[in-house]
Amino acid sequence: MSSKPEFEHRESDEYLLKRDHYVDQINRSRRWACLRPLIYIGVVVVGFVEIIVLLVYLVETSRQPPLRDLNGLVPDFPTHQVLFRLDPMAVSDHRTESSKAATKENWLSYMPRGNGFIAVNDTEQLEYVLSPPIEKFGKNLYAVAVFHQMHCLYAIMSAYDDLVAGTSSMHKIRDAHEHDHFHHHGHSDDPTEGPHGHVNHCFQYLRESLLCCGDTALEGQGQRAQPGTDGTGAVHECKDFDAIMAWADERRIMDGKHP
Repeated sequence: MSSKPEFEHRESDEYLLKRDHYVDQINRSRRWACLRPLIYIGVVVVGFVEIIVLLVYLVETSRQPPLRDLNGLVPDFPTHQVLFRLDPMAVSDHRTESSKAATKENWLSYMPRGNGFIAVNDTEQLEYVLSPPIEKFGKNLYAVAVFHQMHCLYAIMSAYDDLVAGTSSMHKIRDAHEHDHFHHHGHSDDPTEGPHGHVNHCFQYLRESLLCCGDTALEGQGQRAQPGTDGTGAVHECKDFDAIMAWADERRIMDGKHP
């Protein structure tokens, strides 16, 4: 009779162990049932965040500033808003030498030393092919476009001054002088050759530059009474020209400059 309680005790222990096992399974199932939605939600949230980060990255990498060097040799300069105003020093009176000289000094203030020419090496490794370099001073030189554009605009104004004064032959001399400073980019086509080649080149080049820039600022009524616009009073989004000048001046290949 002493063995019966022992047998019943073992049977009771075995039953309790099995019961605990089933309880653990039930608890695990309940925990998993509670955690499963949270895990699914977490996976969805993480995936959604990853998609947003990827989209932002793609937008930022694809949204490049306009009017830039394609190879990244020139930095992306900041922009700011500029109110267009009349500048009486931008043009001369087209008659007196003193006025012409003062206007020239004003234009010189927009030209860095070296006239915006910089040296560029290892062009064969660039992503976008550059046009052939200007070989001068034992270097491969390239012009920063905005300073070439400024030079061309001044050349047209100087030619106009000469025409008003009846001294167009003076421009021919200056045209040859500018050619020595490698800003004259005449080609074999007739319009850019001959005595008016430089000015013709500048008309064509500035037209291309304006079409490229495509400034879409809205301009309203000008300062005159009759309906029309002279461009003053309009706000434009412009690159920081002082920063561009400082960058070009720092990388100049000579100290002289001319408008």
